[in-house]
Amino acid sequence: MAVTVIVDIPGGNQQIYDKLTAKLFQDGKLPEGWLVHIAGPAADGWRIINVVPSQEQFEEFAREQLFPAVQQAEDVTPLLTYFPVYRLIQERE
Repeated sequence: MAVTVIVDIPGGNQQIYDKLTAKLFQDGKLPEGWLVHIAGPAADGWRIINVVPSQEQFEEFAREQLFPAVQQAEDVTPLLTYFPVYRLIQERE
């Protein structure tokens, strides 16, 4: 079942985000199976919203790639919130 993952980076900003995504999403491509990636400023930093195939897949990505990249960039710890996707409506191109 697909899940939404909210990644909050306290103290984060666009510069940090751009550094991270250059490492994490090579060639501007999302990991296999990911459906949505949205990012922007939040009240206390930067917020990223992803829709991914499973919580387990994202947890593996976070352990192996996200957390190490964030710690190298700014030594902050992302806060993760998960919830199941009931419905996802996408506009067709």
